[in-house]
Amino acid sequence: MEELIVRYINILSDSMRQSMQKYKEETGGSELFNLTITQLHYIHAIQELKGPTLTDLVERFNVQKSTVTATVNRLVERKFAYKIQSEQDLRVYHIYLSEQGKLLLEIENKGYYNFATKMTECLTDFEKQTFAQLLNKVIQGVSKP
Repeated sequence: MEELIVRYINILSDSMRQSMQKYKEETGGSELFNLTITQLHYIHAIQELKGPTLTDLVERFNVQKSTVTATVNRLVERKFAYKIQSEQDLRVYHIYLSEQGKLLLEIENKGYYNFATKMTECLTDFEKQTFAQLLNKVIQGVSKP
């Protein structure tokens, strides 16, 4: 049974990758997405943590501060993020997404929504509800420590 599930996950993964690529091209977002997976993870973390410090990102990704600094500096150079010095502690900087960083996440989210719509258009409303419940159950199961 696991082999079949792995096969289905691979098919969905390929389909999502193709769908996202097509969406990026159609929206002119291809240039925006010319990022490494690590940089994309950092952009998501910056959004989620709402103005994290370098130390917050070190803890989040469990990497050395020099690694975080280099990645954040690249995002700043590429104008996906910016840093603001803390008024309480001048040694600390908070990182925020720029308008370009926010646009990237908006395009990405719309692409995921389009894929979800494509993936579920063959399902009835009841099947969609059941599918969502099953996905939630799976997420809860894989999120356990």
